[in-house]
Amino acid sequence: MKEEVQLLIDLQELDQHIITGRKRQDKLRAEQKTLTIKSVKIEDMIAQLDSEIALIEQERGEINQSLLKEQDNVEKTEARLPEIKTQKEYLAILKESDVAKKQIKDLQDALAQRDEAMAALQEDCQEKQQELDTLKGTSDSRSDEINQELSDIDASLVDEDTKRAGLADKVPADIRKRYELLLIRRNGVALVEARKGTCMGCNMHLPPQFFNAMLKKQSIDTCPYCNRLLYVMPYTGQ
Repeated sequence: MKEEVQLLIDLQELDQHIITGRKRQDKLRAEQKTLTIKSVKIEDMIAQLDSEIALIEQERGEINQSLLKEQDNVEKTEARLPEIKTQKEYLAILKESDVAKKQIKDLQDALAQRDEAMAALQEDCQEKQQELDTLKGTSDSRSDEINQELSDIDASLVDEDTKRAGLADKVPADIRKRYELLLIRRNGVALVEARKGTCMGCNMHLPPQFFNAMLKKQSIDTCPYCNRLLYVMPYTGQ
């Protein structure tokens, strides 16, 4: 029985190393994912800003075309003034010219608004690009570190998985099955010592008769409270 207990102790220690390594891998991969998400988020913001800038550029082009057209209308209208012979026609030409000039003013104001909006968007876009460049520089460096650590853990896990298979094969099948179920349910602690009448897993005092029976049998038993596998140290009985 002492040999089985030591096998389980060694197996659990190895399993805890394996669990710790895999949790570390999960944490590193989550960190990598977070770095990628941050970069993608800023890239999406830059793309949105570029889209808005492109839309304003299109609007500016259309406004400019309308502006040139109205300026041409004013020039043509005013060029007709020397040919006017009646007061009525003269006033009509002036009114037409005034309407066109007001339209020009409105278009110029609209163009100025677009220029102001574009300048703000371009500044924002430049800031986001600088933020992205800084983040990528940091992310690339950190990503290299993460990849190296993941590779090291992978190599370690391959070795530990091989050792685990060898240990597990030596444990009796019925005990191994119970152990592996508890390993999942009890967060990597399936086997604990019963010391001085107390389960070291849940810290509950064991029934005296139960504990005394364990001392006599020197066998692996089950905690009546947390269901973990229990053992007593053969050489102390404590």
